[in-house]
Amino acid sequence: MDEKLKNFYELFERRKSVREFQDRVIEPDVLERLLMTLRRAQSAANRQPWRFIVIEKKDRAELNEALTKEGFRGAPVIIAACAEPKEAWIRKPDKVNYAWVDVTIAVTEMICAATAEGLGTCWIASLEPARVKEILRIPDGIEIVALIAIGWPKEELKKEEKARKPLEEIIRYGKWQG
Repeated sequence: MDEKLKNFYELFERRKSVREFQDRVIEPDVLERLLMTLRRAQSAANRQPWRFIVIEKKDRAELNEALTKEGFRGAPVIIAACAEPKEAWIRKPDKVNYAWVDVTIAVTEMICAATAEGLGTCWIASLEPARVKEILRIPDGIEIVALIAIGWPKEELKKEEKARKPLEEIIRYGKWQG
């Protein structure tokens, strides 16, 4: 395995949910690279049914009150990842709307980019959605998929084994059953 490929896999071994952040801003050029990652992400039929709101710590007093856990409040940046279902590709046979899938792909790619930058991230689902929509003035028809906390972690991101189900429990070959 060549060095670049090895580094790629190590990135995933270092990535973890971070809930405690240094009191340190994210430099504008670093943040710009992360935002460009969101912009470049793949989406079904290239519909890009996403919108993102960048909220810096200095502008977050009210938003912090809508988070149901405190650990994320120290992050210098929180990004609200939103889906616009009317803009999304819809799979015809079963009418599945891909807005949330597309937003999730974009956020996952940004989280990986943040890890490569040495930043920590955490996908925040512990929130009051109606209150967050009100605070961020998100219009009807736009759905909050998640908030993503981003910042310099208090503890170094290092390679560690995470508790995960064994492959035999989650992978099937050819068909679901025999």
